[in-house]
Amino acid sequence: MIFGAKILLYALFATRLSLIDLRTFRLPHRLTLPMAGSGILFSFVPGNGLSPWESLLGFVVGIVPLGILAHRRSASFGFGDAVFAGAIGAFSGVLGLGIALLGGGILALIVFRVRKERGLVAFGPWLAAGGLPGLVLPMLMRNGFLVY
Repeated sequence: MIFGAKILLYALFATRLSLIDLRTFRLPHRLTLPMAGSGILFSFVPGNGLSPWESLLGFVVGIVPLGILAHRRSASFGFGDAVFAGAIGAFSGVLGLGIALLGGGILALIVFRVRKERGLVAFGPWLAAGGLPGLVLPMLMRNGFLVY
């Protein structure tokens, strides 16, 4: 029940942010920061799948390295992407964040290669899509569903 509510809240934030990113190539902090805070707060609720420490670590691992990347490559990767990755880490922990980054990166690369016109690709929607399995797979692994 609690984990389902967490997925629903993630999906609401991720969908809203993805639509904004597709239109504007921006991920506004007025939504990414509350998303991160919600993920951390959810970690204090029993049955959510993460401890507060795992949630906070996921946030830091998402925002710090990607924030440095955004600072160095501000034309193609913005700080909103870094905060969004941190928010996904707050919801899913470090393992889930890794799954989200890998899945989102592969999806973004496919979209970039398939598109006829070249130019920037909004990374937020693909990161959000990778975040769903990043949320669910670690929980299934913890509960023994993916172990034989």
